[in-house]
Amino acid sequence: MERTKYTTDLSKKQWEIISPLLIIPSSNAGRPPKYALEEILNAILYLVHTGCQWRELPHDFPPWSSVYYYFRKYKNKQIWHLVHMSIHRDLREKSGKNPEPSAAMIDTQSVKTSQMAESRGFDGNKKIKGRKRHLVVDTMGFPLVVKVHDANLSDCKQAFSVIKILFFWFGAIKMLWADAGYRGELVTYLWATFLCKLEIAPTLKTKGFQVVPKRWIVERTFGWFQWDRRLIIDYERQSCTAENMVYIASIGKMLRRYK
Repeated sequence: MERTKYTTDLSKKQWEIISPLLIIPSSNAGRPPKYALEEILNAILYLVHTGCQWRELPHDFPPWSSVYYYFRKYKNKQIWHLVHMSIHRDLREKSGKNPEPSAAMIDTQSVKTSQMAESRGFDGNKKIKGRKRHLVVDTMGFPLVVKVHDANLSDCKQAFSVIKILFFWFGAIKMLWADAGYRGELVTYLWATFLCKLEIAPTLKTKGFQVVPKRWIVERTFGWFQWDRRLIIDYERQSCTAENMVYIASIGKMLRRYK
């Protein structure tokens, strides 16, 4: 019996793009998988978009335990991050951009966590008890680096570890835009270590909403997260799981650019 079609299901072209990136070489032949990898991925994309629990996945998908097995396996091997980077490079090329970004924006988003989170903190500015998503995005708005940490930790201090991850993967970055919270030692560190300029966006004194040049891109990325219910609240026990949920949501959005 043919299963129900969901809006998050991959098209034939989208599956052709991502399927080679999901294959993990193995020295043991073993028995063939019981469930199609395409259906496993469709189930994961469905879960991230709708926000359902693992055990509440519709029964026309493979069993939730099998779906979770693949999610966890790819998380532990950093496959989700690598798949994200590969699709991101291809999408930049198709958009007429250099596959290696030279400019990016950095910012954080504080989100509430569920009670099952291993650790969390209180963000006094946003009055939120939970975690922060620390993001660096390119000029298209897609994440380059995602790091999740307790909400009480300083943006500027945590940025040092985020920057190290950024330049491990993306050495061509020469310009980084940020808000006033990143002012200070980070400016000197970036230039001295990576020859990268950090430009602090000016504080606007006008009343009401104002679009801040360059930084509006990362704010738009945070807005995109509202379309994936799994990201509205951080339901994950571990921060690394929360990071991978962001990468998967972004993979889904990038794949929708292919028609």
